[in-house]
Amino acid sequence: MMDRWKFLFLAYCGLILYVSSLSLDKVPEPVFLLSDKILHLCEYGLFGVLSWGAFAVRKGIFPWGLVVLGAWFGIFDECWQDWLGKSRSAEVWDAAADAVGSLLGVVAAQLFWIKR
Repeated sequence: MMDRWKFLFLAYCGLILYVSSLSLDKVPEPVFLLSDKILHLCEYGLFGVLSWGAFAVRKGIFPWGLVVLGAWFGIFDECWQDWLGKSRSAEVWDAAADAVGSLLGVVAAQLFWIKR
């Protein structure tokens, strides 16, 4: 049986792809004024935390594979948007923000769980 972290991680991946598949006119404008890169950082920061919970590794070893997974999924997400069209296109800087967000999420999760 799948544990809750893996379920949450996979559900979140599906949510990312679902929102990415929407045309821009169906995506609500953020109420607060944030750069879309900050939104990508937050989105993939949560991806990093959930990936850490789903695929936790031994303490003392930094999980670079999870950071690579986040970067890869961010690139895939950008290609997915571009392939679908719908007034969206792939942006290299969005993928870069996704990778950095994933790194920050994994680091935050590691620091949190090490202290527990």
